[in-house]
Amino acid sequence: MKLFSNVQVNGNFPLLSIIVPTKGEKIETILGLLDNVKNFKWDLSKIEIIIVSDDSEEFVNELRKAIAKENVQFNVNVFRRERKLGFKSGALSYGLERAHGELVITLDVDSRLDPESIYRAYMRMISAGCDAVSLKWIGYTSDNSILAKALLVSTKLGSLTMLLGRHAAGFNVFPVGSGTLYKKKCLDDVGGWDYRMIQDDLEIGTRLMSKGYKICASDSPIFVEVPNNFVSFFIQQTRWAMGTTEVLKNRFRYILFSKSSIAKKLETILYLSQYFPIAFTFITSIFLPFLPFFHVADPLFSPLFLLWIASVAVYSLIYIKIAEETNFSLFDSIRSLGKVSAYTVAISPFITISLIKGFMGKRTYVVTPKGKVSDPNKKYIKIISIIGTIGILFLTGGIFLIVSSYYLVGLWLLYYAAGYIFTAFSYVKELEC
Repeated sequence: MKLFSNVQVNGNFPLLSIIVPTKGEKIETILGLLDNVKNFKWDLSKIEIIIVSDDSEEFVNELRKAIAKENVQFNVNVFRRERKLGFKSGALSYGLERAHGELVITLDVDSRLDPESIYRAYMRMISAGCDAVSLKWIGYTSDNSILAKALLVSTKLGSLTMLLGRHAAGFNVFPVGSGTLYKKKCLDDVGGWDYRMIQDDLEIGTRLMSKGYKICASDSPIFVEVPNNFVSFFIQQTRWAMGTTEVLKNRFRYILFSKSSIAKKLETILYLSQYFPIAFTFITSIFLPFLPFFHVADPLFSPLFLLWIASVAVYSLIYIKIAEETNFSLFDSIRSLGKVSAYTVAISPFITISLIKGFMGKRTYVVTPKGKVSDPNKKYIKIISIIGTIGILFLTGGIFLIVSSYYLVGLWLLYYAAGYIFTAFSYVKELEC
């Protein structure tokens, strides 16, 4: 699917403001982003980079000195938030207040773009009359772990379905957290990002949609670093689950009273409910071992179970096809699919807790750590212990169901338990590597 245009701007580029929130990042990573911007197909004199740091004053001073030594043709302004309202959303809102550009794009410090990425997104904006354009996420990693490989595939698959696929189907497209090009006047009209909310992209997307602004998908690429270990994956997924639920709760009326059609409103609600099936499966699984006591029929002897098997089979085939397109061997494709599936199953109790926290408004923001996490943090050792224990309980429950002649549901629970047990052993192996 080609979602860009051959429209030319003939050198008449608008001023582009790039907002970069940062906390706890290495100066080298930030300088790497500046090097990336140097290659943009844009009038570099019409680019301003606004770095919003929540780091110490000492770090910010060192960063400013390092940037001053760089040979750049664009303006770079480093701001340190004295009053840290909210999390990433607050930093973006702070940066927007200081932006002068007609266009605004938000970038994470470890994101990288092709030289023509923003140019092509801008062409898409002009040709399709868009108010915002989401770039296509493509994962990258310096690690060769199976999890990293799995998330490279999952990221590509997510872009194809959640951005390009939903756009092709005529549904509302949400901005992405790193790599959405906005018209600044639209952001100003809705009041910028809400610092009280965790999920900045989905939150502002609902308010833009409510006012009838058009958000488009594009195949213009942005490269984002994917997690390569359990801790990073756990932090990212539980935060996203918490954030999407918070948006669904606090922005439901914006969706309900938006200018979208009923079908688009329903699809948007379903999209924001994407983590619910994970929690539902976990909660349901808790009650399965008690079925023999109620003398009910095996619930998996139904057409719905066949539908589930068919859905899993189709997803697996699509995943393996994309993995092979990414130059993975069939063996690595299957291994990576198994690992990311096991990890997703294993964190489902914590996804459930995150959903509850999102509804209750009792949440915290934890930045996804980059690179290898080798420190055996007590918090995550405790989490893995819980995961291992739950796995053993589900394993016991599965055996009990089979002994009680509930063969199909018993086998399914054994399959479900395997994800927990595998993850517990895998985490120990990660620490040893």
